[in-house]
Amino acid sequence: MSMNAKTPNAGPEFMPVSGLRPREELPKSFLDYALFLRVPLGSADEFSLSSESMIERAMSVLPQSEHLETFGPDENPVEYVMNQLSSIYPTIYQEWPDKLSDTALARFCLHGLGAHRWRPEMRDGKKYFVTGLLFSPLVVKTNALSGLPVREGFERYGGDAYFDEHWKPVMIVDKGRGPLRDDGTQETVTTRPGDADWDRAKFRFRSSLFTLVTLVDHLYDIHLQKANLFVTAMREKMSSDHPVRRFMTPFTYRTITVNDNAFHNLITKNGMAPRCFALTDQGFGLAMAAAPSLVLTGTEVPVGPGGPMMFRTEYVEYLKTQGVDSAYWRQVSQLYEVFLRFVLGYLECYYPKKEDFANDPEMHALVKQYFFQLESAPPNMIGASGDFTLSYYVTGVDETYMFYAKFLAQIMFWVTAGHEQAGRIVVRLPVGSWSDCGNQAVAWRRFISALGPLDVQSSGGIRGPKKQHDRAATATALLMSFTSLPMPKFLGKTMACRV
Repeated sequence: MSMNAKTPNAGPEFMPVSGLRPREELPKSFLDYALFLRVPLGSADEFSLSSESMIERAMSVLPQSEHLETFGPDENPVEYVMNQLSSIYPTIYQEWPDKLSDTALARFCLHGLGAHRWRPEMRDGKKYFVTGLLFSPLVVKTNALSGLPVREGFERYGGDAYFDEHWKPVMIVDKGRGPLRDDGTQETVTTRPGDADWDRAKFRFRSSLFTLVTLVDHLYDIHLQKANLFVTAMREKMSSDHPVRRFMTPFTYRTITVNDNAFHNLITKNGMAPRCFALTDQGFGLAMAAAPSLVLTGTEVPVGPGGPMMFRTEYVEYLKTQGVDSAYWRQVSQLYEVFLRFVLGYLECYYPKKEDFANDPEMHALVKQYFFQLESAPPNMIGASGDFTLSYYVTGVDETYMFYAKFLAQIMFWVTAGHEQAGRIVVRLPVGSWSDCGNQAVAWRRFISALGPLDVQSSGGIRGPKKQHDRAATATALLMSFTSLPMPKFLGKTMACRV
């Protein structure tokens, strides 16, 4: 892997028609952790992309151990890591010179990594009003992770960050600060701006949000669920000369190779993810099992308001009714409409009559397999019948035609902008911020190592001035590099995709 390698594009050099493989049943393996999901083996990828080695497949056999040594006073952790990984470390295309202030926290949640997860606080389906405020606060939640067990010496994750209508921080309510008791009792710590440990509360929240988005939104939802299930269904149900498969192939470029790499090196037992996060092996399994219930993409919408919602435009309109309206969501809707027009224009070229596409047996077979695998992935859905009935969602030729078109546009959105939002976290974590990572508690180190080049300049510590060890720093910088591989270019230098 090298960032100096040529950037792939959708032309014949990287995606020749001769490289398309016939429709076939792909060899697949089940994930290690608590999900009914299978990942195709790298050998099944097209265009001869797989370059696996026995060493790569055997990395997880190495023993896992903790090293709490520190960098020396004259050692520069940034320089150390860049000396090893500068050729593959992603380009930073956003500047975040201020990462610690309350303004930076608001930007982080409204326009950064929390842009797709903030909501008005709701209780029993109604807006919840906090004492002393005349409005329902806006909140980004991570306390769902607080009940997960972590390895000895590390703090648990957690923290729900609340903001007022002007996006000024109000408080952080953290359920991960105390011990994890068997009787279910949890200590809740509420910290407000100006409190002595406000910086610590912000640090814990940021770290927990990085972990939540990386595990749930990026790894599980985008890669293992949406992109993985789509490319598997497309390869197994569509012939190589099918116009939809030809059209969608650039959007699935390297999907099998990337997910196979994740399967063998990232989310396997003793893999990179279990090593880089604080969770015990049991905690990591619980996090993956809970991932389907933590995703916020429209499936969480109740039946009454029209849920579950699959397509972006409907979901964005629903969010507006709940008080969620931001530049991010407006751009989501606009980009999705661009993709939809792109799909519809393409379909007009190959399907002069709408009924030809609406009745396409290969398209129906793809959609049927995708939704069956999607719905049966959570552990509580084992034994599902797989009886996907399209008439439950649409009736008639026109509705079926648009359902298929919206479905393709949705996949295009997820593997481009959706992946960038959840996966390109290094944009918000400039490596230079490591240069002031002193005075952090030993118990915080796993938050640091889980997130690569973190904004770890929070003041104060609780158990002594420990820094990241070189191995943890290298491993997490490598993890950041894995999330930011080059994207195929479609239109010169202006448009790219990633799955």
